Amino acid sequence: MISGKSIQFVLLLSFFATQCSAPKQATAPVSKPDSISARLDKVKLTDLDGKPVSLADYAGKPIFLNFWATWCGPCVSEMGSIEKAAQQFKQDIVFLAISNEQPSLIKTYLKKNKYSFNFARFEGSYLDLYVVALPTTLLIDANGQVIAEEEGFRNWTSASSLDLLSSLLKN
Repeated sequence: MISGKSIQFVLLLSFFATQCSAPKQATAPVSKPDSISARLDKVKLTDLDGKPVSLADYAGKPIFLNFWATWCGPCVSEMGSIEKAAQQFKQDIVFLAISNEQPSLIKTYLKKNKYSFNFARFEGSYLDLYVVALPTTLLIDANGQVIAEEEGFRNWTSASSLDLLSSLLKN
């Protein structure tokens, strides 16, 4: 009869054997591009019906570009403050939230949550743009220059956030 200690020993030995096996082929780390402009050149978007959208469509206007996902709690939590900021700056700043999820999933989310700003699908991986945290927001001035990058949840109606959005209009 096999004792409990023998079973524990075999399980422990098998654990170490699998954990100490030869290293697996690692993928090359994503290197951050030298300039944020190089990152923006990679942004390929479609609207939620599959038609191409380009950041160039908004040339000459400042852009609030938010990377988010429906499954991301902080992303969903900050959407209400983005809506309020979008209402306040609707004449001056383009608010665009992009996700690489399926359009049907984004549409379902939008049916439950009414927002006045634009949503699009990002055709790629967040890591292609070195977006390593969700939500991430890029503030792009009217000349196409990124003036701020915010990672993580932010209350876009706070005084500091409203000042940041106002500074976007000055560039």
